[in-house]
Amino acid sequence: MFSTTSAMAHISSETMAAQTSTAAGTEDASGKIEDIVVTAQKRAENIQRVPIAISALGGEALANKGFDSLTTLTKLAPSLQLSNFGPIAFVTMRGIGNENTTAGGDPGVAFHYDGVYIGRPIGTLFSAFDTERVEILRGPQGTLYGRNATGGSINYITKKPGDELEGNFDATLGNYDMWRIRGALNIPVSDAISTRVVAFREKRDGFTHNAVPGGTDANDANNWGVRGHILLKPTSDFSALLSAAYIHSGGVGSQPELRTPFPGSTTGQNLGGPPIPGLNNYLVNGVPLVNDLRPFHEGKNSEEYQRNSLAIFSANLEYDLGAATIKSITAYARSEFNSQADTDYSPKDLGVLDLEEKAHQFSQELQIVSNAGPNAPLNWILGAYYFREKGFRQSAFRGGRYAIIAANNNVPDGFRLAGDVTSKSYAFFGQATVRPLDRWSITGGLRYTHDEKDGVNAGFQFSPPSYSGPVGGQWEKVTYRIATDYQFTDAILGYVSYSTGYKSGGINQAINPLLSNAVFEPETVKAMEAGLKSQLFDRRLQLNLAAYRNKYDDLQFQILGPFGAQAYNASGATVQGVEVEFQAAPTSWLRLDGSGAYTDATFDPQLVQNVQLDGNRVQRTPKWTANLGGSISFPIGRIADGRLRVDYSYTSRIFYTAFNRAAPFPVNPGSDLAPSYENVDVRLFLNRTDSPWTGELFVTNLFDTVQTGNVFRGIGFNDVPGGGGAEVVTYKPPRQYGFRIGYKF
Repeated sequence: MFSTTSAMAHISSETMAAQTSTAAGTEDASGKIEDIVVTAQKRAENIQRVPIAISALGGEALANKGFDSLTTLTKLAPSLQLSNFGPIAFVTMRGIGNENTTAGGDPGVAFHYDGVYIGRPIGTLFSAFDTERVEILRGPQGTLYGRNATGGSINYITKKPGDELEGNFDATLGNYDMWRIRGALNIPVSDAISTRVVAFREKRDGFTHNAVPGGTDANDANNWGVRGHILLKPTSDFSALLSAAYIHSGGVGSQPELRTPFPGSTTGQNLGGPPIPGLNNYLVNGVPLVNDLRPFHEGKNSEEYQRNSLAIFSANLEYDLGAATIKSITAYARSEFNSQADTDYSPKDLGVLDLEEKAHQFSQELQIVSNAGPNAPLNWILGAYYFREKGFRQSAFRGGRYAIIAANNNVPDGFRLAGDVTSKSYAFFGQATVRPLDRWSITGGLRYTHDEKDGVNAGFQFSPPSYSGPVGGQWEKVTYRIATDYQFTDAILGYVSYSTGYKSGGINQAINPLLSNAVFEPETVKAMEAGLKSQLFDRRLQLNLAAYRNKYDDLQFQILGPFGAQAYNASGATVQGVEVEFQAAPTSWLRLDGSGAYTDATFDPQLVQNVQLDGNRVQRTPKWTANLGGSISFPIGRIADGRLRVDYSYTSRIFYTAFNRAAPFPVNPGSDLAPSYENVDVRLFLNRTDSPWTGELFVTNLFDTVQTGNVFRGIGFNDVPGGGGAEVVTYKPPRQYGFRIGYKF
């Protein structure tokens, strides 16, 4: 229902044009492919004239493809991977993502909600509804966007108030006892004031079967949220948009499953084995416990749950000076999550992990944007940005398996690790485009960024027996972008660019502040890109190509240690690839679209944890991805007009850690490799032009294929023979089906 956007430009007259333009992936009245207007560069522009690799999908196109949460974007854009692990979202674009998910780290793919940068990865988990469009910018965005966009930016734009009374409502029923209701209402109060209110509620039973009587079933849904906008336009040259949103996600949520046998097993089923000194073992009255290794099957006795929430408040102001427009984006956001997980993955009381995080942020952005048209000899933007975030994170480990290290702590039968951190960042940026010739443009951008992080880490570990102390760092960086583009014909644009990107350093909150890796360094990138954008055959075919090469230094990556995730710096990595996107409208009743990406992402020579990473694939980065969709329109007698939509996607195998451990048990206690998978979704839409009612029948993951969403494998758990850590996974949803009824007025 809710998500992000580019900048504040959506209130201006330029952005109103973007809102009234036909959505990406639809066609105009002639049946041709419609031009798409985006605000990726903080001004409204035709996407085919923007020298950036960017995917844009409007509300209608998103609905046609079944978009109801940001996790589905993986199937809609090239080089993008998005999944969640418990309450945390992992977003990776062109090999770069968020490699420290605590409050001490920052994402590498910036996430913007109506122009507001959201610092915590919990912000990507909520449902999506009443969407204007989603813009996905690939590659570093170092000269225009708030923070840390070394991998790219996802900008979610919600629908804003209009000047007519209108609304829409839909209700959905599906398997796993799923139900959802959503509604949006637009109310114009006067010529100068208009409002829009959106709300949703959804529930679903869990996908995962728990063999323990009374045990909780994971992968359920229990979510609700509201959003409101008030648009004030007291004069023709001033506007103010006041916005608020609150989203709550409850239930059990996404919980990991153990994909390796319990200690002592040689078959994967007889999972008892000899006791581990000092730790409880997996024997019950001498009989070994059995771990069901099938996806969506587990046997956990401890209660599991999640309670996640996100609140956002913002004020977007614009004042038209004639030659330029001044824009201000002021925002406050607060996120919180609490979760409990059974960490022994068994019917025994060996271990439970309680996670708690609270964070709140304030941001202020000022922009001065020239009002010259897109073909003017000079366009420019100047801006300043300030961001402050305070976060607290605690991990509490309870249960018998932690008793040996539980002395002198305040958690019964366990221990805790905690930390608080305050992040401050400010930046000044500018970008200008000059047009020496009618068809030739040159763009240059510059940004200065200063970051500070200060906090306190506290907890218990083996030696010394306890710790508590300050930890922090500060960094600064100048980044820039140079691009040139040439409009060969009215339908074909070519461009090349060179840019640099920077992501702040951070704090590992789960370790002693005196250790050398308590603070990790910033990540930087040098990126080259060339692209071609075209609309051919009288706008019946749109074909966009991009080739890139990114060289990363001090690449941040994550290792799952015995007591949580820790971020490290690799000396470097090279990510290069090719991407293609197309839309085709060969006839009035047939539409085709798709995208694909080849990504070569490898580490440079370096030793990490005494492992040589040279040539290893960068984690969370498949070599091949492909998406292909099509729809046909046809009459269903005199009852309704029908449209059948089929979407196919392919993702090649993915390593989820830098170590690229591919051999499963018994060669290794676990691997960090997820196999390739294919997915097919089918949707049948029913509507009549003279009726406000619409209908939809849908089946997602039609062939019920197993699709791994995340793999976590640690660097050393004492209860796994041979070391190397247990392998735990989450899975993307199995087959789901249902129907939706909608009403508009």
